Amino acid sequence: MDESSIEIEKLRSILVKPERAEIIRLQGQLDQLLFRLDDKKTRAADVSEILATATQLSNKRDSDYSNTLKPMVVEQFQTSSRENPEIMAEALFPILGPAIRKMIASMLSRDSKKTKRTYKFEQLFLIEKESGLPICHAKSGSAETQDADMVSGMLSAIQSFVHDAFSTQEFDGLNTLQLGELSVWIEWGPDAVLAAVIRGVAPESCRTALQQLLEDIHHDYAESLANYEGDSEPFEKIKPDFMLFMDNHDSRLRNRVRNLPKDIRQKLAFIGLALVCFIAWSIANQVDKHRWNDFVSSLDAVPGIVITDSIRSGGQYIVRGLQDPYATDPQTILANTKINPENVSIELEPYHAMQPEFTLQRIRNVLVPDSGTTLELNGNTLSISGAKSKNWIEDAKRLSRQFPVITHVVINKDGQ
Repeated sequence: MDESSIEIEKLRSILVKPERAEIIRLQGQLDQLLFRLDDKKTRAADVSEILATATQLSNKRDSDYSNTLKPMVVEQFQTSSRENPEIMAEALFPILGPAIRKMIASMLSRDSKKTKRTYKFEQLFLIEKESGLPICHAKSGSAETQDADMVSGMLSAIQSFVHDAFSTQEFDGLNTLQLGELSVWIEWGPDAVLAAVIRGVAPESCRTALQQLLEDIHHDYAESLANYEGDSEPFEKIKPDFMLFMDNHDSRLRNRVRNLPKDIRQKLAFIGLALVCFIAWSIANQVDKHRWNDFVSSLDAVPGIVITDSIRSGGQYIVRGLQDPYATDPQTILANTKINPENVSIELEPYHAMQPEFTLQRIRNVLVPDSGTTLELNGNTLSISGAKSKNWIEDAKRLSRQFPVITHVVINKDGQ
């Protein structure tokens, strides 16, 4: 190369040096990018860093993303429910129980401030105001019967005491008596007094209903009340109204459910049936699981049988493992359980167990001793007693060599 060429090359290197450096840098970045695209682990790590953010942005932007994922999630849920019902039951159980209880509580509790209050109207007394004589009395089925004359006399005495002692107006009567968990509500009308014996704490809305009942009685029986002289027969028709009132004002669960709308009762019945079915299924599933585990454990404990895998899914059972030809038949053990044999698949591969009883049985099948000859295996020594034929003894020594466990053969003569 002449001097001019050298100078030109130097000049070229000076002029294009920055571009060469930039090309080398870009080539390095390109190589790194190609590596990240070709290497699956690196690409997966890069995607995982932005996957959550990308999912959130896609969901906010439009509903296509969630609509695309929904069928896959539903399909996976259904598949898991069929293939692993126990796992799904365990996962749903902490959610299902509180949800059902919350739904029932929300439907039965009309007044959220009184959800813990329970009450029951046990007795109703209609008493003539002037004379204090009982006119009509009704009680609920479980209440203890109180003498109507005694109750009316007590109320009249209290009324007279309050009227005389505190100079109250004629119609300002006592309206509440508290006797432990029992309350007596008293409503005063122009001609009659209505007293209700209540167990528990009743809401004030019941007092309004009690007042309405007394007003209806005065309206329907105004003439009979005005002319009352001790004959209660005209007022017998009030008893069904009293019984209906007590039934409708009872906070116990049975009565609250009965008074619910029909569609809500149907939903409650469905939920109750579903809950009962779920509990029954759970119990049956646990019993079945216990039986299957006992069977597998019993089978694995049998000499000459080794269990490597057991599956219980969808009412079908599979057990896999190894079985010596001389081991106990697994069907014999299965017959002693309450598992349906038609649903059980036993897949046991043949193998030779190392237990002495199986080895000795194989030796007998090969040597075929006569009835007077006995064989014993003690460790690695085969003892033969009672053999008469020398030819058989020689054959036995030769054939025993095929058993690696036998290293010595001892021939015991008669009398030794």
